[in-house]
Amino acid sequence: MIKEDSLALETRRDIYTTIVRYPGLHERELARKLDMSLSTLDYHLHYMEKRDLVVSRKDGRYTRYFATRTVGREDKRIIALLRQKTPRDIALHLLLHPEAVHKNLARAVGKSPSTVSFHLKKMIDAGMVEPISLGRETAYRITDEEQVVNNLITYQETFVDDAVDRFVDTWTSLHPRSEED
Repeated sequence: MIKEDSLALETRRDIYTTIVRYPGLHERELARKLDMSLSTLDYHLHYMEKRDLVVSRKDGRYTRYFATRTVGREDKRIIALLRQKTPRDIALHLLLHPEAVHKNLARAVGKSPSTVSFHLKKMIDAGMVEPISLGRETAYRITDEEQVVNNLITYQETFVDDAVDRFVDTWTSLHPRSEED
């Protein structure tokens, strides 16, 4: 069966279109966005995965979905983290305040130090953040600012987060893109 036939059903087309527009959503988010039961969504996701229309990526306790060949492997890791509020808040703070120390990060994102440590570990393991030793303290910075910023800008409307909107407005005013970009 060719891919076009796989999307012949309106339900599958709706699911696929939503995944293309909102890459990295997990199943419950997709179900809410589509106003669809989990069992129906699960059936169609499985069908589309078998036909290589979508790919799933395990992210801790969530399985996130991406349209096949629309998002690169590195971007999938970043998007999966940015879909979570606390890692997204940490990333936004680190982009605006590079080399922030742990206690300042915890204060800035309004989370306990242990919660921030938990999320920083995930971000370090994904290669999105790197620790920097500053004597007795450890600071953190985004490993590839451009890649993170590009994902934030590209999928800005899908995050539904005023902090992302403010960040993108600030970043683009401070870093105007040339006409070739």
